Amino acid sequence: MPTNKPIPTSTTEYEHQYWQRVANGDVCIAHCQACDHVYHPPRRYCPDCYSDEWEFESIAGTGTVYGYTSIHRPTQRFASDAPIVSAIITLDEGPRLMGRVACDSEAIAAGRRVRLDTSRLSSDNVRLTFKLLPK
Repeated sequence: MPTNKPIPTSTTEYEHQYWQRVANGDVCIAHCQACDHVYHPPRRYCPDCYSDEWEFESIAGTGTVYGYTSIHRPTQRFASDAPIVSAIITLDEGPRLMGRVACDSEAIAAGRRVRLDTSRLSSDNVRLTFKLLPK
């Protein structure tokens, strides 16, 4: 599904590997083999111990809304999507991700549980989109 909306670009090999996995429906985090720290986004060295011995680890894709905002007047390319709910999600595995939550702006709240919606991912339109879980 081609899009006129901007898509993420990779600036490092680690980011490229990450976005390729996301495009295939496999969202992951980096897991340091030296100190067991998990983090996001992936980078060359662990931010805790500076080891370069880490691997990607697949995640369940569930978490809790830490904070959010509703964007009612987005840029022109996203105007048809307004209002857009963007949130910081604390993953069950620990790290935080920022992504869109597919819901009405009145339904979102800090503390709400969400799940990553991998059905919305495609190779030319990779975005992290979450859905609210029932209360």
